[in-house]
Amino acid sequence: MIVFMRGQRLLVPGNIRSRFMAHCVSVSAAGIAASALCSAGLMACKKKTPTPAASLGPPPELREESPESSESAAPPAPSPGPVEKRCQELPQPAPFRIGELAPRRADDPDDGGPDDDDEVPDPYAVELGSARADKDGFTLSALRSVKGKTHALIAVVNADAASGKLIELAVVHGDPDPPLFAAHEKDLWIAAPDTDAGGGMLRTGVIHDLRGAAKLSWGPELTGVRRDSTFALEASGERALLAYAAEVQGKIRVLGVLLALNDPKQKLAPEPLTVAGADVDSPRLAARPGGYWLAVARSLDSAKPKPKPQANDAGAAAGEEDPLLDIGTRRIEVTKLDAQGKAVSSALVVTAPGTRPMSFELASAADGSAYVGFRGDDSTPGAAGGALQLVHVKLDGNLEKLELSGESNGAGTPSFLIDDSAQGGLWLTAASENGGTLFARVGEHSALRGDSVVRGGDLIAARDGKLLLARSKGTAAELSLLRCTE
Repeated sequence: MIVFMRGQRLLVPGNIRSRFMAHCVSVSAAGIAASALCSAGLMACKKKTPTPAASLGPPPELREESPESSESAAPPAPSPGPVEKRCQELPQPAPFRIGELAPRRADDPDDGGPDDDDEVPDPYAVELGSARADKDGFTLSALRSVKGKTHALIAVVNADAASGKLIELAVVHGDPDPPLFAAHEKDLWIAAPDTDAGGGMLRTGVIHDLRGAAKLSWGPELTGVRRDSTFALEASGERALLAYAAEVQGKIRVLGVLLALNDPKQKLAPEPLTVAGADVDSPRLAARPGGYWLAVARSLDSAKPKPKPQANDAGAAAGEEDPLLDIGTRRIEVTKLDAQGKAVSSALVVTAPGTRPMSFELASAADGSAYVGFRGDDSTPGAAGGALQLVHVKLDGNLEKLELSGESNGAGTPSFLIDDSAQGGLWLTAASENGGTLFARVGEHSALRGDSVVRGGDLIAARDGKLLLARSKGTAAELSLLRCTE
């Protein structure tokens, strides 16, 4: 299954983006504290992948059986039950592929293994980023490893999901997320995270004539960007708004800059998008008529380490079940912005008091209202998430919590798939507890369910009543189209 692995970028002190799956959790206490949370989304696992629990320790044939080990061994995880078929994969000559299939080394009993002259296949797989539909097909961002270097790219895919082209952007450093992009007619704004000697940064640029000559022009760079945070990019007319988190006078603030389409070399002037006070992080943007919706996570108290457990009379440590880290409480706030990125409404608090939203996502509807999907959980960071919740932010500022039935428990950030060409074309998708993909069309009553065709892949975009599916194929990702019922 293709997954987003944005290590330590959920809303654990500082944030996520992130998006993380239950089977990416480290089993040791040290691993839990270090790896934090996993977010679900689209990517093929690369170097961010934690060591699976099943690989810890010696192989089975070298383990010694004993009464203690056999009695204390944890029972195997139950396999997922039968899944109904509600989707049909549409025929295509061949799927569009991002990345290369790693060649397999032929078995040779006389070969002593690879040496310095051998070309060893790169083990890292393609990591898919955001995906959007347009009138001609789909656009995706991705990262792939070529000869030990991480390359950021844009994939332009035709409507049949069987053909397209790749546009190389740049070599990026550190452990970045895939680029974000926003479109205006035939052009595309780009924001690509990178790392320099001073820390996190964002490279901005424009691709003119995306499906034609695809001329890339890089613009200025933003420095001082928090590396463990998300960033967001949306367009309104001939300008785009880029939102990111940075430390300002000892506090984390969400800042924004306007990007011009025909002036990529412009001087950027960041402005605060949120009011001063407690730390604010994890910006999300959604375009609406005349401006944007902005969603952020505001900390209400600091994360504090749990006190060391005290031994009781029996010698066992008391409070062993307590989380290693109290991630603190926070809330999700949604604000209406105009086309210049200025607030035109007060912040609306979406989450209930005491909620610990681990991850969330924002989308706008056809009528200009907004939807926020999130998970709230107070368990140990890195453990499976809680129930998924969905809130409709109406144009008049009223909030409506929508009913989600079916399998709402799981882990990782929910995702919205927007189909502008279909009525009611907003879908919600998330990872289930067993790592499968749940999805539903958003409405007053949405039933999250899986599908046997989708199992092993991720739904990443919607267009003309069809859903775009991404599956891992070795170290590559392959795309296909589905037609699904409610």
